[in-house]
Amino acid sequence: MPFKEISECNLAIAGEVVKIAREIGRSSAQVALNWSRRQPGVIPILGARTHTQIQDNLSCLEFTLTKEQVERLDKISRIEMGFPHDFFQTEAVRGFAYGGMFEQIDNHRRTGST
Repeated sequence: MPFKEISECNLAIAGEVVKIAREIGRSSAQVALNWSRRQPGVIPILGARTHTQIQDNLSCLEFTLTKEQVERLDKISRIEMGFPHDFFQTEAVRGFAYGGMFEQIDNHRRTGST
């Protein structure tokens, strides 16, 4: 039994990693590790069995993915939040929950004003 079920989403992400790897002449492992390192709070764990695999994995530190490549990977891996997240994003619910003050609260947090 696999550690994680293979889904259409997982296959799509892997496919995009392979495309980008071919575009830049790197291995899929290097692209996946490079992209994973950019995620907040993520520290990738190398799962190599050979010295060659370790060298390949560590080569993920030798290049930077472009903004466009990162956006492609982020977009294809985006998770649908579903209920209740989507419910609370509707204008009517926000208006009710925040008493019509959501925009002022949101702007206050973004600008850092007191």
